[in-house]
Amino acid sequence: MIVDLPKPGGFASLTSSSPKLDSVPLGRVLRGLADRLSIEAPESIDQTLELFLDEHERYANATRIASLSAAHALKAWAAERLPSIGLSYGFTNRIEQETIKSNLDETAPLKLVEFADDLTLITGYCRRLEELKIEAAPHSHGLCFRFYFRGRCSDESRVRIEEESVAKLLNEGNRDNSLKKRVFATQTQVEAECIVLRKKVRLGFSPTR
Repeated sequence: MIVDLPKPGGFASLTSSSPKLDSVPLGRVLRGLADRLSIEAPESIDQTLELFLDEHERYANATRIASLSAAHALKAWAAERLPSIGLSYGFTNRIEQETIKSNLDETAPLKLVEFADDLTLITGYCRRLEELKIEAAPHSHGLCFRFYFRGRCSDESRVRIEEESVAKLLNEGNRDNSLKKRVFATQTQVEAECIVLRKKVRLGFSPTR
């Protein structure tokens, strides 16, 4: 069953174009790879990557995002961020409000937004994206968010950038145990699954307790 997500209260934006006191830079995975390749293998990248990162540089409002549920934060991020990138998207929610409330966690929303933003920038640079579909659903260990990016890699040189970026993205934040992530890339699309672990699960308790 598709469930409508009410708009989150408040007027503060989730992201900004310049850093503020509680800001967290977005797109750190692709930016980190670009910095490393510029030193280790400068022939593998060109100025378009730096221009792309500069054009889409944003900072997350950590306090604002922490005040929302993971589902609300992701939906608000999508509405605010994706049109500015020029990416058509759809968001389908199947999580009941009671389930959202039982999975509130001040840490998870920002981690989820960072994951979504990183993956959007990676695919946005490496592929000619046509659309993104996001699905939110309940999960036995928390909440499950699936992303379907449709589009082909623009050229062979960007296949390597995508592969290395995705590998780094999957290793990001493993120690804090907030998210369980998987990404599957084919010639025509990238599918990702991100499970936001319930706080008790994150802290090591059984999901049934």
